[in-house]
Amino acid sequence: MKSFLFTLGTLFMLTAVSFAQVPTPRSTSSGSGGPLSWTKTGSVDYTLRDKNGNTVSNTMNLKYLSTDTLSVLDKTNRTVYLLADFKNASTGSTGSASILANYVDSNFFITNPNSFAHYVNDEYLTDTFVNINGSYIYYVGETNTTYQLKDIRKYPNWGADSSYPLPYSATNTYWYRDADKGQYGVIKKGKTINYDEASTESDGDDLIVKVNGVKTYRLPGYYNMASWVFKPVTPYSSSGSSSSSSTTATTGCVKGDCNNGWGKYEYDNGHYDGFWKNGKKHGYGLYKWPESGKYIGSWVNDNMEGYGVYIADNKDNIIGMYRDGQLNGLGVTVTGDKWEQGIFSNGNVSTSYDFYTTGNESGCTAGDCQNKYGKFKWSNGDSFIGFFKNGQLHMGTYTFASGDKYSGMFNSDNQFHGTGRFFFSDGAYYGGNWVNGKYDGRGYYHDKDLVQQIGVWSNGTLVDRMR
Repeated sequence: MKSFLFTLGTLFMLTAVSFAQVPTPRSTSSGSGGPLSWTKTGSVDYTLRDKNGNTVSNTMNLKYLSTDTLSVLDKTNRTVYLLADFKNASTGSTGSASILANYVDSNFFITNPNSFAHYVNDEYLTDTFVNINGSYIYYVGETNTTYQLKDIRKYPNWGADSSYPLPYSATNTYWYRDADKGQYGVIKKGKTINYDEASTESDGDDLIVKVNGVKTYRLPGYYNMASWVFKPVTPYSSSGSSSSSSTTATTGCVKGDCNNGWGKYEYDNGHYDGFWKNGKKHGYGLYKWPESGKYIGSWVNDNMEGYGVYIADNKDNIIGMYRDGQLNGLGVTVTGDKWEQGIFSNGNVSTSYDFYTTGNESGCTAGDCQNKYGKFKWSNGDSFIGFFKNGQLHMGTYTFASGDKYSGMFNSDNQFHGTGRFFFSDGAYYGGNWVNGKYDGRGYYHDKDLVQQIGVWSNGTLVDRMR
């Protein structure tokens, strides 16, 4: 937990104003606070308790996997637990529970040396799979999707992790390369093709795969591809370009849930990575245009709306309140060495706010720190630059002496509130919605090791994991 306290001096009537605590989400390596014991109440029923004796609910039984140990999913915290020796225990017996994995997705697997089980949207589904270098490439006909169960056969004992759908392929056909052995592989609906019927030939950096002498697949960039990367095949075309079906394979939803969750969608002119609602971009997200720039911020019903930041590849910036894809409201534009700040209408400044030095070394050091645009510095080294409303922080960037930095919206109590982005000095990051200084609503977090937590937050805690 990181607590921020700063004094606003004469600007705020010499009163002390405290930022609400910004909590650091739990580490995936932390096992504290989870269920540590069980009591058997029926043949498949039990009570799970944490270290304080509190009952943990909203659980889902998984598979025994040819053992007496029952695996259990805590659907609230997305944690998988093992209830050792549960199967043959008598009613009323107690035992210990251990954490197998934290923060698994709704698509996940459990495994041990005896067996495994794969779940899609928390439902146990079975279909066709093949083992490729210790990972299962698993086709599920019910969803017409191929998943990667990465390194599932490399666990020495019990293991669990999220599984991920491979990029879209209309035929669920994928290829990979084993660079060390100079070999290729093609997998269709969870089965390898019959290599006795296949032959290959080179075409520049591509590899052409022939089936029974007929050129069938193109593996683009084959000779430059790293090992064990699974890519959709391209149906062969003599021109070397993708056919209509392969064009579809490089566009569309390529990762996650692009309907009502967090997902990545590839467009002809770029890609979007963020939250979705009813099949439309909605909430916090990033859209990247190739050789142009990217927008990071709020979306409403497929439109850039609310607080957001456009960062051009040439480092020009457009920051502020968006509506209909343009600045409409308070904003700042940076074009080369030219800065403009004020009120914008359809992307053009309608009321400009001057930004000038006040001659003060602390307090309001530049601009108007009452109801326009200014810079305020505190004696402890903290500073804020942005828009003020009634002498309070309203929208802008607050930089802490520690190196932490927040950019976004504030409420009238100077707390992070609305859409905002927090950059921790150790490399951790949170982007999304805030309420009274805490993560609240849909948001994206990664720690300093880039371990992600994405979904719905409440009062600083992730309550609905979406990826």
